[in-house]
Amino acid sequence: MQRRGAFLGGLGGAIAAGTRARAAEPTALQLGAMPIDASAEAFYGQDGGFFRAAGLDVRVTVLNNGSALASATSAGTLDVGFGSPTPVLTAHQRGLAVRFIAPAAVYTGPLANTSLMVVKGSPLRTGADLDGKTVAVGGLRDLGQFSTQAWIDKNGGNSKTIAFIEVPYAEMAAGLQAGRFAAGCIIEPYATAAKTVAQSIANLNEAIGHPYMLAGWFATDAWLARNADVADRFVTAIRRIARWANSHQRESAVILTKFTKITPEVAATMARSHYDESRVEPAILQPVIDVMVKYGSLAPVAAGDLIWSPTK
Repeated sequence: MQRRGAFLGGLGGAIAAGTRARAAEPTALQLGAMPIDASAEAFYGQDGGFFRAAGLDVRVTVLNNGSALASATSAGTLDVGFGSPTPVLTAHQRGLAVRFIAPAAVYTGPLANTSLMVVKGSPLRTGADLDGKTVAVGGLRDLGQFSTQAWIDKNGGNSKTIAFIEVPYAEMAAGLQAGRFAAGCIIEPYATAAKTVAQSIANLNEAIGHPYMLAGWFATDAWLARNADVADRFVTAIRRIARWANSHQRESAVILTKFTKITPEVAATMARSHYDESRVEPAILQPVIDVMVKYGSLAPVAAGDLIWSPTK
């Protein structure tokens, strides 16, 4: 009887604990993402239940560029945003306390996530060929422009002679075909889609080196101070999502096409993102900062100053 009573008592305790766990409401989190593969951990987390398993009720807002996401995060409209190191470093140098809490896509080579493309049949091949020309980038003074400048200078050209213009990635293939600019810095999946009319002359990722962080997830110090446990749960979920996505590209492609305008045909042939499965480390962030400082006239900063840890 004692054994049976102890068993029933233990069972009752377990049921009660399970009931309390089920009754606990998940914590709401407003997450900003972009409609691209590098940002797709947000979509995999929702579709695969990773966020829910971490006790998070994540609502995803999709915006078209990192600057808009950084602004929304700084304003408190979003809790966590997504973007390249450029808007985070820019915000930091303006006195806004924004830090990366988790990496997203990283470049490890050899496939390009960002290509410099020209119209098919163009004679342009080297950095010197582009001197004095107009080059389109997705965002002025963003990482795409800086990596383009670095490649031009490393390949015989002078990036100071280039006229950079901002063009949405989805419109670059048409712009090249119409001759509105000589070359375009195009990220995936738009680079693969553009191959019907354009060709790549450079892997722009190699202008920075590898490995390095292409983009990550960030939040403000003010939000992190109030929500350290929520941030830690988000980071844990992102790491689990990264491990799953890196080893399940066929399955993740189905989700990617459901949440974005990427077609199944493009998803099957494009260079897919590789996600960092660990925490943000200075070693994968510093090379990007160095390029931004060189070409963006920004003050030098140590990568560690842009990375959050629970002790900060």
